[in-house]
Amino acid sequence: MKTDTNKKIFEFIKEKGQISPKEIISFIGFSAQAVFRQLKKLQERSLVQKSGSPPQVFYHLPMTEKERLIQQVVKWVCDKETDIINNQDFYCSARDIFQFRNERALKTLLDKGVGESLSYLLIALSGEIGNNSFDHNLGNWPNIPGVYFKVEMAERLFMLADRGQGVWATLKKVRASIKNDEEALQTAFTDTVYSRAPERRGNGLKFVKKVIQENNLRLKFYSGQGWCEIKNKEIMFGTAEKNIPGVMAIIEF
Repeated sequence: MKTDTNKKIFEFIKEKGQISPKEIISFIGFSAQAVFRQLKKLQERSLVQKSGSPPQVFYHLPMTEKERLIQQVVKWVCDKETDIINNQDFYCSARDIFQFRNERALKTLLDKGVGESLSYLLIALSGEIGNNSFDHNLGNWPNIPGVYFKVEMAERLFMLADRGQGVWATLKKVRASIKNDEEALQTAFTDTVYSRAPERRGNGLKFVKKVIQENNLRLKFYSGQGWCEIKNKEIMFGTAEKNIPGVMAIIEF
């Protein structure tokens, strides 16, 4: 029985990616003491890691720091119970807050010796993606408005996300033939869209692609079940099992 419980907890964490003790206890249906005893055993066997500090503690499979940071973004954009409002370090509830933090990120890049040319290009990329979130969800936010914006210098990451309508919902208003999220991303990154309403999202992402490809950067971009990855000038598209409501973008520099 104990072995079965241990296995169930492990499989639940594996399925969810990152999960709180409260969610594990609710799923298993045992006492907190019993669940924490099993979690300790999983940690001792290096099968599970714990991150954060009370009251925000999470369990997840062993991962690199970069993977852990990206998982935080996924949880923010997907988990309805995520505490968005109190995460003021990276939650930008309005455009002016985002723009201020984007400008502050420029100073950080320059101070850390990234280089003037690349620093300005990175800020242009994050500005394009972040401003798109506000432009294309104005008055139509299906969830809490605003964007996740975080720069991690140690891992050389720019991370942005929103809980908005997503690329497909934006583009199909003027390109009704688009059938799914993957096709929407292919259109956004490779086709010219002529329409005033989605002009920035329809055509601005081609600017993002151009900068990424010309400067040896890497982009992972998700919307709905569609994903796009640009690396070494190669661009790839696909469909994922996990649904990302809105948009999530990871820039590696």
